[in-house]
Amino acid sequence: MDLHLKIITPEKTLYSADVGFIQLPGVDGSFTVLKGHAPIVSILTKGKVRVIGKDGKESFFECSEGVFECNNNSATVLMGRE
Repeated sequence: MDLHLKIITPEKTLYSADVGFIQLPGVDGSFTVLKGHAPIVSILTKGKVRVIGKDGKESFFECSEGVFECNNNSATVLMGRE
């Protein structure tokens, strides 16, 4: 099973795809999530969410605040308003 990521704001879903790499701005510092990562819930702070898709394409999403959850290769970023 691939690592599937959804990035959601109160207004819409910004991103939904299988990815190879996620880098996130956690309150205790930047951290990376790869396929098979242990279950985690983390508070996000201002910064960029960096995503590398299965096709190798790199994308960035501005984050002012949010929450990240990953379990069983399903990852979700819930962001504040855009």
